[in-house]
Amino acid sequence: MPNPTAGRFLQNALHRAGIATHSDGDSGSDYIAVPVGDHGIIRIGGAIGRAKENEIHYRPSEHQGWGAVYYHDTEYDDSNFTEFYQSTNRDLTQDTAHIVKAIQSIIAGR
Repeated sequence: MPNPTAGRFLQNALHRAGIATHSDGDSGSDYIAVPVGDHGIIRIGGAIGRAKENEIHYRPSEHQGWGAVYYHDTEYDDSNFTEFYQSTNRDLTQDTAHIVKAIQSIIAGR
């Protein structure tokens, strides 16, 4: 059985909440992407400025907070986004519950 990661924990929580996700990223970062309507997308990774910034594949015990940005289009236009969640909460279960609620709020508002 593969080792669980914080990212897998979050993806499972989002799935249980009925929120579709897919993996996203590049050679220097990993994210979870959440499509929002026909045009927008949310990217989730480790909180900005923390040791696991822009990462999701780390041990749950290493969690230092989630960070999420809503891009108003799917082109990741850095002039057209809203940073809506940045946490320093090291409790993965609690932080995950909070970010799921924040994502639900963004989706409901679109």
